[in-house]
Amino acid sequence: MVRLAAKRKKSDLRKLRSERSSKRLLEAATELIADQGYSATSIAQIAQKAGYSHGLVSQRFGSKSDLIRMLAREFQSYFAIDRLEPALRERSGLDALIVIVETYVDAVAGGTLGRAYYELFGESIVLVPEIHDIFVKADRNFRELLMKTIRSAIALGEIPANVNVRALASVVLSIIRGTSMQWLLDGGSLDLPAINAEVRRVFELAFARPAAASSKRVSKANG
Repeated sequence: MVRLAAKRKKSDLRKLRSERSSKRLLEAATELIADQGYSATSIAQIAQKAGYSHGLVSQRFGSKSDLIRMLAREFQSYFAIDRLEPALRERSGLDALIVIVETYVDAVAGGTLGRAYYELFGESIVLVPEIHDIFVKADRNFRELLMKTIRSAIALGEIPANVNVRALASVVLSIIRGTSMQWLLDGGSLDLPAINAEVRRVFELAFARPAAASSKRVSKANG
Protein backbone atom coordinates (compact mmCIF):
# COMPACT_ATOMS: atom_id res chain seq x y z
CA MET A 1 0.00 0.00 0.00
CA VAL A 2 2.85 2.36 0.90
CA ARG A 3 4.59 1.64 -2.43
CA LEU A 4 1.36 2.16 -4.35
CA ALA A 5 0.77 5.50 -2.62
CA ALA A 6 4.35 6.55 -3.40
CA LYS A 7 3.89 5.61 -7.08
CA ARG A 8 0.69 7.60 -7.28
CA LYS A 9 2.36 10.60 -5.68
CA LYS A 10 5.23 10.40 -8.19
CA SER A 11 2.75 10.13 -11.06
CA ASP A 12 0.80 13.14 -9.78
CA LEU A 13 3.99 15.18 -9.46
CA ARG A 14 5.06 14.26 -13.02
CA LYS A 15 1.63 15.24 -14.32
CA LEU A 16 1.77 18.55 -12.44
CA ARG A 17 5.26 19.33 -13.77
CA SER A 18 4.15 18.42 -17.29
CA GLU A 19 1.10 20.69 -17.10
CA ARG A 20 3.19 23.53 -15.66
CA SER A 21 5.87 23.27 -18.36
CA SER A 22 3.26 23.05 -21.15
CA LYS A 23 1.58 26.17 -19.80
CA ARG A 24 4.87 28.07 -19.65
CA LEU A 25 5.78 27.02 -23.19
CA LEU A 26 2.40 28.17 -24.50
CA GLU A 27 2.73 31.47 -22.65
CA ALA A 28 6.22 31.98 -24.11
CA ALA A 29 4.95 31.18 -27.62
CA THR A 30 2.02 33.56 -27.15
CA GLU A 31 4.23 36.45 -26.05
CA LEU A 32 6.78 35.95 -28.84
CA ILE A 33 4.15 35.63 -31.58
CA ALA A 34 2.26 38.66 -30.27
CA ASP A 35 5.52 40.68 -30.44
CA GLN A 36 7.09 39.41 -33.67
CA GLY A 37 4.68 37.09 -35.51
CA TYR A 38 4.79 33.39 -36.33
CA SER A 39 7.41 33.40 -39.08
CA ALA A 40 10.00 35.21 -36.95
CA THR A 41 9.44 32.93 -33.93
CA SER A 42 11.48 29.73 -33.62
CA ILE A 43 11.15 26.69 -31.40
CA ALA A 44 14.54 27.59 -29.88
CA GLN A 45 13.27 31.08 -28.92
CA ILE A 46 10.13 29.61 -27.34
CA ALA A 47 12.20 27.13 -25.34
CA GLN A 48 14.68 29.79 -24.21
CA LYS A 49 11.95 32.22 -23.14
CA ALA A 50 10.15 29.51 -21.17
CA GLY A 51 13.39 28.30 -19.60
CA TYR A 52 13.34 24.79 -21.08
CA SER A 53 15.33 22.83 -23.65
CA HIS A 54 14.61 22.88 -27.37
CA GLY A 55 13.96 19.13 -27.15
CA LEU A 56 11.17 19.53 -24.59
CA VAL A 57 9.17 21.75 -26.94
CA SER A 58 9.41 19.16 -29.72
CA GLN A 59 8.66 16.34 -27.28
CA ARG A 60 5.63 18.12 -25.81
CA PHE A 61 4.09 19.59 -28.97
CA GLY A 62 5.80 18.00 -31.97
CA SER A 63 6.32 20.66 -34.64
CA LYS A 64 5.95 24.43 -34.39
CA SER A 65 2.69 24.26 -36.35
CA ASP A 66 1.34 21.70 -33.84
CA LEU A 67 2.16 24.11 -31.02
CA ILE A 68 0.34 26.86 -32.93
CA ARG A 69 -2.72 24.65 -33.29
CA MET A 70 -2.71 24.27 -29.53
CA LEU A 71 -2.37 28.04 -29.08
CA ALA A 72 -5.27 28.69 -31.47
CA ARG A 73 -7.40 26.24 -29.51
CA GLU A 74 -6.42 28.04 -26.31
CA PHE A 75 -7.81 31.32 -27.65
CA GLN A 76 -10.96 29.68 -29.00
CA SER A 77 -11.55 27.96 -25.65
CA TYR A 78 -10.83 31.21 -23.77
CA PHE A 79 -13.32 33.08 -25.94
CA ALA A 80 -16.05 30.43 -25.91
CA ILE A 81 -15.87 29.34 -22.26
CA ASP A 82 -14.27 32.16 -20.26
CA ARG A 83 -15.76 35.13 -22.10
CA LEU A 84 -18.76 34.23 -24.26
CA GLU A 85 -20.53 31.69 -22.06
CA PRO A 86 -21.00 34.07 -19.08
CA ALA A 87 -21.72 37.03 -21.37
CA LEU A 88 -24.59 35.20 -23.07
CA ARG A 89 -26.34 34.08 -19.88
CA GLU A 90 -29.97 35.22 -20.04
CA ARG A 91 -29.34 36.78 -23.48
CA SER A 92 -31.20 35.82 -26.63
CA GLY A 93 -31.99 36.92 -30.16
CA LEU A 94 -30.63 40.22 -31.46
CA ASP A 95 -29.20 41.18 -28.07
CA ALA A 96 -27.18 37.94 -28.01
CA LEU A 97 -25.88 38.64 -31.53
CA ILE A 98 -24.68 42.10 -30.49
CA VAL A 99 -23.11 40.72 -27.29
CA ILE A 100 -21.14 38.17 -29.35
CA VAL A 101 -19.62 41.03 -31.37
CA GLU A 102 -18.84 43.09 -28.26
CA THR A 103 -17.39 40.16 -26.33
CA TYR A 104 -15.18 38.94 -29.16
CA VAL A 105 -13.67 42.36 -29.89
CA ASP A 106 -13.04 42.91 -26.17
CA ALA A 107 -11.45 39.44 -25.89
CA VAL A 108 -9.09 40.11 -28.81
CA ALA A 109 -8.06 43.50 -27.46
CA GLY A 110 -7.89 42.35 -23.86
CA GLY A 111 -4.48 40.70 -23.78
CA THR A 112 -1.50 39.06 -25.40
CA LEU A 113 -3.41 35.93 -26.41
CA GLY A 114 -5.78 37.91 -28.63
CA ARG A 115 -2.93 39.74 -30.32
CA ALA A 116 -1.02 36.50 -30.91
CA TYR A 117 -4.13 34.87 -32.38
CA TYR A 118 -4.56 37.68 -34.89
CA GLU A 119 -0.88 37.73 -35.79
CA LEU A 120 -1.34 34.06 -36.66
CA PHE A 121 -4.62 34.75 -38.43
CA GLY A 122 -2.99 37.34 -40.69
CA GLU A 123 0.01 35.17 -41.53
CA SER A 124 -2.15 32.09 -42.19
CA ILE A 125 -3.81 33.74 -45.19
CA VAL A 126 -0.69 33.93 -47.38
CA LEU A 127 2.58 33.40 -45.54
CA VAL A 128 2.09 30.19 -43.58
CA PRO A 129 -0.09 27.67 -45.46
CA GLU A 130 0.52 24.93 -42.88
CA ILE A 131 -1.68 26.73 -40.33
CA HIS A 132 -4.26 28.01 -42.85
CA ASP A 133 -6.77 25.22 -42.17
CA ILE A 134 -6.91 26.09 -38.44
CA PHE A 135 -8.39 29.49 -39.19
CA VAL A 136 -10.65 28.29 -42.00
CA LYS A 137 -12.22 25.86 -39.56
CA ALA A 138 -12.43 28.54 -36.83
CA ASP A 139 -14.23 30.91 -39.23
CA ARG A 140 -16.70 28.22 -40.28
CA ASN A 141 -17.46 27.33 -36.67
CA PHE A 142 -17.91 31.00 -35.78
CA ARG A 143 -20.27 31.55 -38.71
CA GLU A 144 -22.32 28.57 -37.53
CA LEU A 145 -22.64 30.17 -34.07
CA LEU A 146 -23.68 33.48 -35.64
CA MET A 147 -26.20 31.74 -37.91
CA LYS A 148 -27.72 29.94 -34.93
CA THR A 149 -28.03 33.26 -33.07
CA ILE A 150 -29.55 35.01 -36.09
CA ARG A 151 -32.13 32.23 -36.42
CA SER A 152 -33.08 32.71 -32.76
CA ALA A 153 -33.55 36.45 -33.43
CA ILE A 154 -35.77 35.60 -36.43
CA ALA A 155 -37.84 33.28 -34.24
CA LEU A 156 -38.32 36.16 -31.77
CA GLY A 157 -39.43 38.49 -34.58
CA GLU A 158 -36.40 40.76 -34.14
CA ILE A 159 -34.88 40.06 -37.57
CA PRO A 160 -37.00 39.68 -40.73
CA ALA A 161 -37.66 36.06 -41.73
CA ASN A 162 -36.59 36.74 -45.33
CA VAL A 163 -33.01 37.67 -44.38
CA ASN A 164 -30.22 35.55 -45.87
CA VAL A 165 -28.93 33.98 -42.65
CA ARG A 166 -25.59 32.80 -44.03
CA ALA A 167 -24.86 36.13 -45.72
CA LEU A 168 -25.78 38.12 -42.61
CA ALA A 169 -23.52 35.88 -40.48
CA SER A 170 -20.65 36.66 -42.88
CA VAL A 171 -21.38 40.40 -42.60
CA VAL A 172 -21.34 40.21 -38.80
CA LEU A 173 -18.12 38.20 -38.87
CA SER A 174 -16.56 40.77 -41.20
CA ILE A 175 -17.34 43.49 -38.62
CA ILE A 176 -15.67 41.39 -35.91
CA ARG A 177 -12.62 40.50 -38.02
CA GLY A 178 -12.26 44.00 -39.45
CA THR A 179 -12.39 45.69 -36.05
CA SER A 180 -9.95 43.15 -34.62
CA MET A 181 -7.48 43.69 -37.47
CA GLN A 182 -7.76 47.48 -37.11
CA TRP A 183 -6.96 47.10 -33.42
CA LEU A 184 -3.95 44.92 -34.26
CA LEU A 185 -2.70 47.52 -36.75
CA ASP A 186 -3.26 50.64 -34.64
CA GLY A 187 -5.04 49.85 -31.39
CA GLY A 188 -4.13 53.12 -29.76
CA SER A 189 -6.33 55.09 -32.15
CA LEU A 190 -9.46 52.96 -31.59
CA ASP A 191 -12.15 53.65 -29.01
CA LEU A 192 -13.52 50.13 -28.54
CA PRO A 193 -16.38 51.08 -26.17
CA ALA A 194 -17.54 53.65 -28.74
CA ILE A 195 -17.28 51.06 -31.54
CA ASN A 196 -19.30 48.56 -29.50
CA ALA A 197 -21.93 51.24 -28.82
CA GLU A 198 -22.17 52.02 -32.54
CA VAL A 199 -22.49 48.34 -33.42
CA ARG A 200 -25.42 48.07 -31.01
CA ARG A 201 -27.02 51.24 -32.35
CA VAL A 202 -26.67 50.18 -36.01
CA PHE A 203 -27.98 46.66 -35.40
CA GLU A 204 -30.93 47.89 -33.40
CA LEU A 205 -31.76 50.52 -36.04
CA ALA A 206 -31.48 47.93 -38.80
CA PHE A 207 -33.55 45.22 -37.14
CA ALA A 208 -35.14 45.83 -33.74
CA ARG A 209 -36.97 49.04 -34.59
CA PRO A 210 -38.44 47.91 -37.92
CA ALA A 211 -39.58 44.68 -36.28
CA ALA A 212 -41.13 46.64 -33.43
CA ALA A 213 -42.82 49.04 -35.87
CA SER A 214 -44.23 46.11 -37.84
CA SER A 215 -45.55 44.58 -34.63
CA LYS A 216 -47.27 47.87 -33.71
CA ARG A 217 -48.93 48.03 -37.14
CA VAL A 218 -50.25 44.51 -36.70
CA SER A 219 -51.56 45.39 -33.21
CA LYS A 220 -53.37 48.47 -34.58
CA ALA A 221 -54.89 46.47 -37.42
CA ASN A 222 -56.14 43.84 -34.98
CA GLY A 223 -57.47 46.55 -32.63
